[in-house]
Amino acid sequence: MKWFKEMRKGQKVLFLINVVLTAALFVLSYTGYGRQELFGIGIIMGLINIYSIVFARAGFKFGIAINVDNAGDDVEPSELKYMDWYMKWGFYTLIVIACAVCAFVFA
Repeated sequence: MKWFKEMRKGQKVLFLINVVLTAALFVLSYTGYGRQELFGIGIIMGLINIYSIVFARAGFKFGIAINVDNAGDDVEPSELKYMDWYMKWGFYTLIVIACAVCAFVFA
């Protein structure tokens, strides 16, 4: 759980929201009501978003290590980079919610 403690508060909130949404879509896909295809798209998008949230800092540090010689372990993303990540994660979360709503509307 060290990786969870190292996350920022916004990352933790978006991570938990996406876990709950993905689990709910997974359960709803087995109820038989709604469009199964849209539930599947929502589940896939939710899993991609969860993966992106968990490995954001590790991917950033790996990219820096490849592009820069002698990069230290204390390299941190800037506030602008975090803002970019939060916008992407928030948009993906909205897509997952939209998939759930559309699955019920177009049923």
